[in-house]
Amino acid sequence: MTGSPKRENIQGRRRPVAFRLAGLLLLLSIAGCISLPILGPTLLLVRADRQAREGAWEEAVASYDEYLSRFPADSAAPRVLESRDTLAAMLTARAELSRRREEVVRLRDELGSLEAEGMRLREDGTRLRAEATVLRDEVIRLRDERIHLRAEGSQLREELTRRADDLARARQELAARQAEAERLKADIERLKQIDLKLERRK
Repeated sequence: MTGSPKRENIQGRRRPVAFRLAGLLLLLSIAGCISLPILGPTLLLVRADRQAREGAWEEAVASYDEYLSRFPADSAAPRVLESRDTLAAMLTARAELSRRREEVVRLRDELGSLEAEGMRLREDGTRLRAEATVLRDEVIRLRDERIHLRAEGSQLREELTRRADDLARARQELAARQAEAERLKADIERLKQIDLKLERRK
């Protein structure tokens, strides 16, 4: 069943008016005219929600802040404030997470350096233990040699004492023989004198 020609005529007149109104709204939104009391909050809130959905959290927080500063009494303000605080907390958490990750990387690098230093110290410790073993063996050898030298020195002192005693006895014997020789010389002189006297008497 088709409508009457009069109704179709009225509808035909309304379509251009609706199209014009839609075009005007589109132009206003494109031109950035979001300060209209009814259209402004909606467009700004739509933009902020879109930024939040797309992951542009910093831009979304800025848009929410702009919304709250321009439309603090709007009915959606509590929800906007909650969304803004949530995104701000998420940004803070993300910054903290990034800082913690950087800290983890730094600590891993530091741990790697410490492990390398620990490896070097362990190698040095092994080398020092080997050197200490060699030094202990050397000390033991020197102690044994000192004991041997002490024993040998004691033997040498005993031998020196014995030889000193022998030398003293030899000196005594030499002195006795020298005294005997002196007596013999004296006797020989007396005998010579006697012989001279005897010859003179003849």
